[in-house]
Amino acid sequence: MPSPANPPDGGSGHVASGPPPMRSVTVPSLASPAVRRLLVLCCGLIATPLYLATLTQVHTFDALSYVTSVERKPWQALFHPHHLAYGPMGAALAWLSAAIAPGSGAAIPLQVVNAIAGACGIALFADLLMRLAIRPAVAVVSAGILGGSYAFWYYAVEIEVYTLAALFLILGMRLVLMPEPWTTRRAALLGVVHALAVLFHQTNVLFGLVIAVVALTQRDLPWRGWLRRWSIYAAVASAGILLPYLFAGVIVSGFVTPDALWAWLTEYARTGWWGGALFDGARLVEFGRGIDMTIAAAGGAWLWLALAALACWGWCVGGRIGTVLAPCTAWLVSYGLFFFWWEPDNIEFWIASLPPLLLLWARAANGGDVGRWSLMRIGLAGSIVVGLIGANGDAIAQRGDAARDLQRVIARALAERSTPADLLLVPDGLLELYLPYYERRENFLSLNQALFDADGDWPRACDTMRARIEQALHAGATVIIADAVRRPPEDLLTRHRTLAAGAPDACLAPYLVLLEPLTLPDMVPGYAALRRADALALGTGWSFSAAPLGWRLEHARDEGHRQGWHFVPGVDPALLSPLLSLDAARVSAIEIRLRNQTNARDAQLFYADTSGTLVEARSVRWTLDPARGPVTYRLELAGAPGWADRISRIRIDPVGQGDGGTMTIESVRFIMR
Repeated sequence: MPSPANPPDGGSGHVASGPPPMRSVTVPSLASPAVRRLLVLCCGLIATPLYLATLTQVHTFDALSYVTSVERKPWQALFHPHHLAYGPMGAALAWLSAAIAPGSGAAIPLQVVNAIAGACGIALFADLLMRLAIRPAVAVVSAGILGGSYAFWYYAVEIEVYTLAALFLILGMRLVLMPEPWTTRRAALLGVVHALAVLFHQTNVLFGLVIAVVALTQRDLPWRGWLRRWSIYAAVASAGILLPYLFAGVIVSGFVTPDALWAWLTEYARTGWWGGALFDGARLVEFGRGIDMTIAAAGGAWLWLALAALACWGWCVGGRIGTVLAPCTAWLVSYGLFFFWWEPDNIEFWIASLPPLLLLWARAANGGDVGRWSLMRIGLAGSIVVGLIGANGDAIAQRGDAARDLQRVIARALAERSTPADLLLVPDGLLELYLPYYERRENFLSLNQALFDADGDWPRACDTMRARIEQALHAGATVIIADAVRRPPEDLLTRHRTLAAGAPDACLAPYLVLLEPLTLPDMVPGYAALRRADALALGTGWSFSAAPLGWRLEHARDEGHRQGWHFVPGVDPALLSPLLSLDAARVSAIEIRLRNQTNARDAQLFYADTSGTLVEARSVRWTLDPARGPVTYRLELAGAPGWADRISRIRIDPVGQGDGGTMTIESVRFIMR
């Protein structure tokens, strides 16, 4: 008998020498259900703690805007047309969080939901790839690239809307592309998922184009059955989108006319802040920057090139795109063109393009039998994932470190040098939200917001700023003005074309002589504060050549400021000072310089104690000079009735009753002992 170790060679009696020849073994690329479920579970279990451990402590403008709205606004005011479902969901989470841990706020619950949604999206994407006959290793690597990409990771640990929208897009992709037979339930579920994607981000109406391409290119039924399937999807999706929008727009917000409802729906598109010419060199640069940072905080272009090389390698040895080419191309073209026009450097928007792009990559890289070269490709791709997670994890940790957050440093420095009553004038950006959220400073106004509220009309915006300054000064507070308000940055000038570079300084000219620079940490940009009413009272006093400086005119017609404050007194006219805290013992007299062009001669000065009450017992009278020119009146206060302790406010009644003539007050100042 032949030896088992040396089998006969075709019965010739000759035994072959050397090792047996190598045989190529083809391993099925489709994972078994058990393996697939295990790998999907592992993807989710790895991503969830990774995301939860890297929740950011430094938030974007939109993130702080969401959480502030959720914590402060009534639920009726939370229906934002651009992402209708996110506000109400945040309010529900905030309510639940407060019930479990009072005072906990909405930020962490929203971040946790995003982190879990991101992990689920990664797991579902890996599951879809394996269902599409992509070998497990390639599927896991592709899911790792998705989850480890900078954009997907960062927005999964932030308070933003697009992670939840991306989860529903991945669910929609799975329902559209999975190879299992279509059912009525699947068509209806696709409609539900598409509606949810739109409700979490309005731009996902574009996913309907992807579904239309699938419907037109994958006709697997007679036309009646085909029509029934897609009619079910269309009916469910339309109802799921239209009914919530009609509820929020018509019933909650009261937009009962089509024009009003349309204006609400398209508010963002009409601001002029987004969109523009497609063929613009600057837009191309922004696009390149956005795509680069979508995958990595630094060096993203090189990673894209490496992935492209691996895809070409797999394509050359048998990779096939197959039926996913048409829907993925429609997806990338429709979303790509829209966001290239809308805001090409915003990495949040490119998250939606990652799943179809990585699906095409996985199909191409999947080519060839399992062997040395295939394993090498997978190993190289896996090393990219590991490097991606390491580099992006470090970048996300640094960006999310509160100690590195310049805006928080600025907000804290301003809070330490101000009181809650002080007005803070800032240019734009996160300070509008950082000040109230982190420092409980509610009295602020940004140059950007003033222009936005005035629909870009600079004179109206200037009037708003000056009115807010006068309000703060009248309350005895100060006004802290950023240097960047007086000299707006280029992006603000570009955004608001009606704002000229020198316009803010001209608007604030009456107050600039009262500005005193604040001493701030080196990293904080420049700010200056107006002198408070008490400081002016003890110093140079008030000159009304250009502005009221916190004084208020009552029962008189304001004629403006031209080398003094001109007005036409009525019955019992009065000039009311800012709130003071003046030690009466330090003051000997007050000087009031005014010009009287009425026939009245009776004038009176009132001064309030700490209660703020103005009464006859705390006042002095004097007689006006008949001269028509300006006269300086000195009223001795030492020993005057009720002039003692703390003086909280003064009121000047220039005449008892006007007769149609004008008066002009030029200045008021106290004379110290």
